[in-house]
Amino acid sequence: MEKNCIRLSDLAKEISEVFRKNFSMERYWVSAEILGLKINKGHCYLQLGEKDDRSTQPKAEFKAMIWANNFNLIHSRFIAETGKQLQENMEILCKVEVQFHERFGMSLIVHEVDAAYTLGKMAIERKKTVDKLKLEGVYFLNKQLPLQSVIQNIAVISSSDADGFKDFTTKLNDNKSGIVFHTKLFPSLMQGDNAPRDIIAALTIIKEHACFKFLDAVVIVRGGGQTSSLSCYNDYLLAHEVANFPLPVLTGIGHTSDVSVVDEVANLNLITPTAVADFIIQHANSFKEQIDYLRDGIHAYANLCIESEEESVAELMNAVVSLVNETMLDEKMFFDNLASVIKQTVNQELISESGKLVYAKDKTRFLSESITMKELNQLTFDASLLKNKVGNVIKQEENYLNNAQQKSLILDPINILKRGFSYTLYNNKPVFDANEVPLDSEIETVVFKGTIKSKKIK
Repeated sequence: MEKNCIRLSDLAKEISEVFRKNFSMERYWVSAEILGLKINKGHCYLQLGEKDDRSTQPKAEFKAMIWANNFNLIHSRFIAETGKQLQENMEILCKVEVQFHERFGMSLIVHEVDAAYTLGKMAIERKKTVDKLKLEGVYFLNKQLPLQSVIQNIAVISSSDADGFKDFTTKLNDNKSGIVFHTKLFPSLMQGDNAPRDIIAALTIIKEHACFKFLDAVVIVRGGGQTSSLSCYNDYLLAHEVANFPLPVLTGIGHTSDVSVVDEVANLNLITPTAVADFIIQHANSFKEQIDYLRDGIHAYANLCIESEEESVAELMNAVVSLVNETMLDEKMFFDNLASVIKQTVNQELISESGKLVYAKDKTRFLSESITMKELNQLTFDASLLKNKVGNVIKQEENYLNNAQQKSLILDPINILKRGFSYTLYNNKPVFDANEVPLDSEIETVVFKGTIKSKKIK
């Protein structure tokens, strides 16, 4: 018995007719994952599929294509809105037309790709990245690193010809405070799918570079761009590297509203490269203001000590003058009283001895001259004694004054520093007990000319 059969081409025509009747001009929005992608002569050939969570095999799989006359428009619009190219393992929502070709079989013709759907998927992936970093306990690591009092030696990751890098360095170099900042560029791609790998490589080079031990921070800056171009900064590996980096990382990626995962894990994130430079300058100025405040305090204290000593010297001088005046007044009163007594005695003698005036005249003259000479000698002796006493008092006070002036010079903080003494600061505060300073902490030793930074090693 002969079997009924038809040619393959006839079967293909019948199937093609069914497709034309049921799917002609119909278009469907389909969510799928790109399992394969190839571009040839301007056409984009896709392998779309839907994965099965319970199996390694896809639940459904179709060939699809975007013709060259439509691909450039669809792809450029997708890149502009998402910051990414169409690529394998990406979930997309696309409007397709079902076609059947008698030779090549069934395929899907893609007419549109919804970028908003992919952006939503990217947001979900971003949250997963943040949750994973927090679960690993690395999310807050870089934020916990303390910033140096002055961020002066800076490693910069940016593109050498980026406007953001130029804005950053120009702002630092033109600061009104005259502070000198040292920057070293580690060039990298700053957007696109290869940017995360490039930035991670730059961070690795920084850690291995000879200048690493002298660096205060790492700055990641780029020029402004669309929100979609920030997607590379949500990369898990890049965010993980920034969170674990041993130096504080500051970001100025040039956006105003959206914060990337790298921004979140960085020690400090600012809107633009110029804002990062402004922060670094202000941070240094704050430290400079603290130093100026301490300097003014020391100067004021020194002036207070000098004024106090000057007042003491003035009081001593007044005391000496007062003592001399009182002594001279006492001696004058003594001689005045003595003269009054002598005069009274002589008068009494003259009255009582008036009858013996002639006889006692010579004797009286002799006695008067003798007494006068004796009193004159006594007066001369007392005057010499008084002079010596006053001279000794003045000399003692001069010595005390000189000692006070010498003590004032010795206590002058500037002269103390000149003699080789110094004082130590930790966290901008004087150190009185070495045990208060943790190991490996940076301290500053202030000497006569400048400061010395060091670390406590034991």
